[in-house]
Amino acid sequence: MKMNRNFLLPALLTFLMFAGCTDDDQTARLRITLVDDPGDYDAVNVDIQGVSVHTNENAGENDNGWVLLENSNVGVKNLLDYTGGVELTLADTDFPAGRISQIRLLLGDNNSVTIDGNTEPLETPSAQQSGLKLQVHEFLKGGIAYEFKLDFEAARSVVTTGAGTKILKPVIKVFTKAVSGSITGSVLPAEENVAVSVMDGSDIIATTYAPAGMSDFLFANVQEGIYTVTFDPGELSDYASVAVENVGVMIGEVTNLGEIDLVLKE
Repeated sequence: MKMNRNFLLPALLTFLMFAGCTDDDQTARLRITLVDDPGDYDAVNVDIQGVSVHTNENAGENDNGWVLLENSNVGVKNLLDYTGGVELTLADTDFPAGRISQIRLLLGDNNSVTIDGNTEPLETPSAQQSGLKLQVHEFLKGGIAYEFKLDFEAARSVVTTGAGTKILKPVIKVFTKAVSGSITGSVLPAEENVAVSVMDGSDIIATTYAPAGMSDFLFANVQEGIYTVTFDPGELSDYASVAVENVGVMIGEVTNLGEIDLVLKE
């Protein structure tokens, strides 16, 4: 059976199976992108050195709790390259479920603006110290994918002082949305080794196992739709296969199937 192309490779659609799942020990998918509103410049180059997330709702200037996102897409980026629907993906990673309060862009010194072919440096006096902090205050549910879109307004972010110095004072709007749902539940009896599959019609979308002694399962980052979830304990088992039809998945929601009880073969 063929794989549905609406479900991407693990970076965008991963499915995970957890034992004894709670929101505290699950992960969400966190994607941070950057776009720009056009400005009257040839280029606005911003030196992005890192992206971090704060998990403390009452984060202050000197609070601990910042988590640096590894493998972020950093470097000098021309904001004008990301207009008209083009996005820069800064980070796309799994992140512990729970509340996050801020996203911080760590900026370096190599910032510049080009006007009529002339390039001038951009000073960043406020952001260089601890980074540019953006308020988000979002609760990440386990198994759900989220996108944080940073809309960088280049036209309002370049300021000229009375002395003619160009200063970068970023003006950024943040838009947050969930972009997937998930399916969770458990299989009884727990001592059975059960293959659990999500199906879209006759197409198998993803399969995982609820091994003996670990009855809970979670399919994370599932696109919105109606699915069938099948439970197959295998030909050698005393229990028959079970199918749960019309399983609805909604964006930003966890569909909990509860306990699925296997029945003995006749």
